[in-house]
Amino acid sequence: MKVIQVKDYEALSKEAYSVIAETLQENPKAVINTTTGASYDGTFELLVKAINSGKVNIQESVFTNLDEYVAERNKSFTVFSYMHKNFYDLIDTKPRYVGLLDGSGSVTDLEKELERYKEVLNKYPRDLQIVGLGVNAHLAANEPGTPFDSRLFLADSDQSTIDSTMGYHNLSKEEAPTQMLTMGLADIMDSKHILVASSGKRKAQAVKETLEGPISEECPASILRTHPNVTFIMDEDAASLLEKKY
Repeated sequence: MKVIQVKDYEALSKEAYSVIAETLQENPKAVINTTTGASYDGTFELLVKAINSGKVNIQESVFTNLDEYVAERNKSFTVFSYMHKNFYDLIDTKPRYVGLLDGSGSVTDLEKELERYKEVLNKYPRDLQIVGLGVNAHLAANEPGTPFDSRLFLADSDQSTIDSTMGYHNLSKEEAPTQMLTMGLADIMDSKHILVASSGKRKAQAVKETLEGPISEECPASILRTHPNVTFIMDEDAASLLEKKY
């Protein structure tokens, strides 16, 4: 695992952007599976600027996503809305394929959607998997206790995850989603390269448990230590509880 410690969020965004840009420069047809949320807001801003200025070419690439809330697609908090607002609606050129989950519809619809997206993942093996780190060390919607061999499934969100969603999207308890369609930990680990970015003191305990605690299903992100090619970027606040120097 390559661990990169930087001073602040701005530096973290630049480092994360560099990993994505290098992936696309080395392989214009790269398949990149990305995530959403505060850890990557700055990264998406930099990527949009690079694409629109011609520094990065995504026309032959494939972009897919980790997960999606069980909710109507046009809700402000969905991954669909985030990706369009922060990326797809802002870029002048598009990837050759965009794969997004759809968390709307009945239980039967969701089961069919999982089967459909399983075919998408099989068709487009990931060159770069981008993940965020939850405050309880979850990856995507793989909450503590999720088996390491989990595959694409419907997940119930822990309260800490619901609280984070409420805070980030300014939602009431009644508005906040409680379930997600998500790639499993085994799906994440299938990627050739995994990028993790973590910022802020609220992530410090999760960072410590991920890097210095036991490899356990109670700490989903600890599985990353068994992958041969992980880049873990954190700012000073997120790294503040680490005992080792990386």
